[in-house]
Amino acid sequence: MTPNINKTTQSEFDNFMVNLKENEPNLFQFIVDFINKKVSIQEVVAFQKMEHEERQLYIKNYKARA
Repeated sequence: MTPNINKTTQSEFDNFMVNLKENEPNLFQFIVDFINKKVSIQEVVAFQKMEHEERQLYIKNYKARA
C-alpha cells in the first residue's frame, strides 16, 4: 500500500526518509538535490516521462550535484 502523503505524520515521513536514505541512497540524493534546487523541475518532468527501466538506470547511476 502506498502511503498518502497528505495523511502522513511528520514522524512517519521522517522514518520514510531515513529508510529511503539507507535503502535507496541515489534516489534519496536525487530528491535532496531537487529540494536544494540542483535538479530542475524540467529534469524531474523528464524523469517522470521515462520508462520504468530507464528510471531505474538513471537513479542507479545518479551522482550528487555540486
